Amino acid sequence: MCSARLLSPSICLLVAGSLLPLVALGQSSWYLGANAGQSTIKASSGEVESGFLVDDAFTASGTTLDKKDTAWKLYAGYRFNPILAAEGGYVDLGKASFNTTIVGAPAGTTPAPPFPIHATATARGVFLSALAQWPVTQAFSVFVKAGALRSEAEFTEVITTTGVARVTRTERRTSANYGLGLQWAFTERLSARLELERFNKVGRGIGGREGRDVDFASAGIMVQF
Repeated sequence: MCSARLLSPSICLLVAGSLLPLVALGQSSWYLGANAGQSTIKASSGEVESGFLVDDAFTASGTTLDKKDTAWKLYAGYRFNPILAAEGGYVDLGKASFNTTIVGAPAGTTPAPPFPIHATATARGVFLSALAQWPVTQAFSVFVKAGALRSEAEFTEVITTTGVARVTRTERRTSANYGLGLQWAFTERLSARLELERFNKVGRGIGGREGRDVDFASAGIMVQF
């Protein structure tokens, strides 16, 4: 209740008016959603070549990267009140890869340089996030989120001329993730989402000692119950 001794009538009306769309968007407690889109790993050719030099004393040249792939996620959420919610789910961030040629290596290296290498990295895992949402109109709202990802990252390097796997590693880590998005309510129960998220330092310990940040731009559908 607004009190005249605490708030002016105009402020009370403003607060009440801004909460009406939230009540309409937040009638249901539980929701399920699915998103799909594109992931992009934050890496460069120079970082790859520097890693070979530091780790193996290899000189790499002509490195090319494929940093983008299709990614998707499934999630469930619970709305505590019209503004705050928690959601968790499973995300597959797809695959990144690079090709390079080792043109210099220590004496005795087999095979002797030059030799080509193809490497791939994949990442997937479960996440839990807190979400804060605020309406722009009756149908549109914006939200921000932050949480953690428990990821499993796999990294493989293959010498393409021989087919021999030079490196095969799997790393499980917990790292931070955060994001923002737009939500459009078609009906009381059905909404669409656009999201941009960042997963920090995925694969820490492999494919980069500090891991690689992965951006995930997606669109999806959410059903409230």
